[in-house]
Amino acid sequence: MTEPLEKAENFLLTCIRKGLAHSFDTVTGKWVKPYPEVTGYLLSYFAKNAPDAPMEIFAAAKKLAGMQHPSGGFPSFFRHDILYTFDTAQILHGFASLYKWTKENRFLERAQKCADFILDMQLVNGALFPMFDLVKNAKYVEIKGGTWGTTFSFIQVKNIEGLCLLQELTGDDRYKQASEKLVGFGKKNCDLTYTHPGAYCLEGMWAIGEHEFVAKKLKEQVIGRIEKNGFLPYGKDLSYSYVSGSVQMAILLFKTGFKEQATLIREWVKKVQSNHESGGLFQYANKEGQLDSTVHSEINSWGTKYFCELERLFL
Repeated sequence: MTEPLEKAENFLLTCIRKGLAHSFDTVTGKWVKPYPEVTGYLLSYFAKNAPDAPMEIFAAAKKLAGMQHPSGGFPSFFRHDILYTFDTAQILHGFASLYKWTKENRFLERAQKCADFILDMQLVNGALFPMFDLVKNAKYVEIKGGTWGTTFSFIQVKNIEGLCLLQELTGDDRYKQASEKLVGFGKKNCDLTYTHPGAYCLEGMWAIGEHEFVAKKLKEQVIGRIEKNGFLPYGKDLSYSYVSGSVQMAILLFKTGFKEQATLIREWVKKVQSNHESGGLFQYANKEGQLDSTVHSEINSWGTKYFCELERLFL
């Protein structure tokens, strides 16, 4: 294990506070944003990569189980009246990964409840209603909500990862059918204007075997944006990177055979990590790898998790 990887994994375990993953505010020195979705990421990561069972991960799984709505859905951050499809899908993957690791049925049952919620949110064209409003008792979408988890967004294509894993574990073809619908939706709507949401779409396409589609998108829309020092701006002409998006693209580049470009980004990302003693990575960084607080000054757990995955590709 490399030193950057060890430091990053230590950050991930430290960021779990009272069972949920948090971001770290570098200005106030406080842990902020208890995040169920990202807690699901950590279940997945450590279930796959930890030689032993970190107690923090099982505590996190217990916390998530206690938060799950009877419908199977999950809230996000501090909102408890809205259930989010994307977040639920990442937690699904976490529970399914824990089941694959431990063979404990309680984790599989939780994952299947997540899937029930997700399948109920899907339209015929593959799109997913992003939210369920518990107060209104209705599926909900914001038509002008951008590319994130409040619209019929292509980021939902990432949900294929959890659905495919659950299909593998159970043999239930409903999950495969839902994934195939998401592939069709993704091919029509995948947009790489911004690295982080675009990478989510490509991750789902990769998981189901659409490798040529992913490689073509990277070659045509990402490689030319990588600067000589590995800096990949969040969007065209922006002066900062969404670090998680850069790392996600590096992972995809590595997997599709563009290892030279993946290495460039990796070296830049290691500079980002070196700028804070915690071992975590800033959510936003400038070309030199220093904190860019254009939006905020936080270190996030999801970008750090992706960095760990990238480092493991180079072991």
